[in-house]
Order: sequence, then C-alpha cells, then structure tokens
Amino acid sequence: TRKGKDNNLKKRNQLLSRGSSRLTHTINQQKIRALVSAHQDRGKQKSYFRRLWITRLNAVIRDYKVYYSYSRFIHNMYKKQLLLNRKILAQIAILNRNCLYMIFNEILKEGN
Repeated sequence: TRKGKDNNLKKRNQLLSRGSSRLTHTINQQKIRALVSAHQDRGKQKSYFRRLWITRLNAVIRDYKVYYSYSRFIHNMYKKQLLLNRKILAQIAILNRNCLYMIFNEILKEGN
C-alpha cells in the first residue's frame, strides 16, 4: 500500500534529520547508505536461513544415525525424486520428528 510506504519514509526522514549533522548532504548520504545496507541484508538473510536449515537437518540426521552426513541424505533424496526443500525438511524436523524418520525410512527402503 502506498500509505505504508509514505509512513516509512516519514519515519526514516525524522530519524535521519535528528542525526549528528544538519547538513542535507550528510542526511542524503545516510539515507542512501541505509537503503544499500537494507538491500544487502535482504540478500544475506536468505543465506543465513539456508545455513540454519542445513544445520538443523544435519543435527537430526547425525542424531538418528541414518546417514553419515547431510550431503549424502540430500543426494539420496534427489535420487529418489523426493522434492522437499530444506526449509520444509527443517520445519518437519522441529515440529514432527517422527514424520522425518518416516522419510528417512522411505529413502532407505527404496535404496535396498
């Protein structure tokens, strides 16, 4: 919505106008820097969450002792054409571990 964007701009301008300097050039530089940082962090956030999901899955995999590593599990999952992404697998690992164990067993059963 347009109204929400206007409010965000007003808040940003109010914060930056009370900054260390009253020079408009410095304020504009601060705005540009803030927007650049926000853009970069949106990209970094994706990799941070992916890393978190992989860490969670790896912990469950090693705990269950199905595979030696996360990479072998993902490889076998793709070979069996089980198309579940890392985010969904990590959520299943947290919320319903038995369901994840069923997925492990399904991969092992098809492998034999």
